[in-house]
Amino acid sequence: MDPPRTPSDVIVDCHTHLNRYSPDEPATLAARHARLVAEMDANGVDRAVVLTSYVVNDDRPSAREVLRAVAGDERIAVVAGICVGRIREEVAEVRGLLADGRVRGLKLYPGYEPFHVHGAQLQPLYDLAAEFRVPVMIHTGDTYDPTTRVKYAHPLEVDEAAVQQRDVTFVLCHLGNPWFADAMEVIYKNPNVMGDISGLTLGEFNPRFERFALSRVNDVLAYVNDPAKLMYGTDWPISSMAGYLRFARALDTTEDEMEGMMWRNAARLFRLEMESGADAGR
Repeated sequence: MDPPRTPSDVIVDCHTHLNRYSPDEPATLAARHARLVAEMDANGVDRAVVLTSYVVNDDRPSAREVLRAVAGDERIAVVAGICVGRIREEVAEVRGLLADGRVRGLKLYPGYEPFHVHGAQLQPLYDLAAEFRVPVMIHTGDTYDPTTRVKYAHPLEVDEAAVQQRDVTFVLCHLGNPWFADAMEVIYKNPNVMGDISGLTLGEFNPRFERFALSRVNDVLAYVNDPAKLMYGTDWPISSMAGYLRFARALDTTEDEMEGMMWRNAARLFRLEMESGADAGR
């Protein structure tokens, strides 16, 4: 018999996708969902948050499509990606999903779309997030795409939004990579800003880059110095779950920081129902 799980064993991956990024990946949404569950089981991941895209096409399903695909899977929560180019339609569409509790957050993709996250056109979205008390996750840092404009994805853009929207919790996805120092200040300074450590690499970590990334994320941990501010995420299937777990466990953290990062902060932010060992630690 396996020993009982303790709070330190619990894992919430706050940043995954069910998009199809290459022809090698399963063509159907159902098959990609099954693959995600298999990866979670193989790596001891208790819960995963699936983020949808700002683009909807055959390879990038809408929030409604993902919700249908994962219906009945209590281990999966969904965050709806928002296309700022059609913000009014998006706000109207996602309101119902927020009202019935099916969507646990919103995601913006500055850089991929050329807009400022503190722009006036986003006010209806931020009002919606405040009304339903859900976080707004924001892509920050490198876009892995030379046709995009990374100036819109700089973490200092989020500082402006966080000051304007004090009733909204923002998440700096990817810790602003490579602008870690700017990201750590925005997270430290603003009580309504958190960060996730996802998507720092494609696939497995290259040893040289892993040393670089460990150093930078350790700097963030030391500077922020708050176990309630960072979350574990992978960006799966873009990044490897197994490789990311090794990376996270190599970080220089206190016990409270590790537990907060690996599950407590995400469980609180996305209002996830946790079981047994996780509940015992609350």
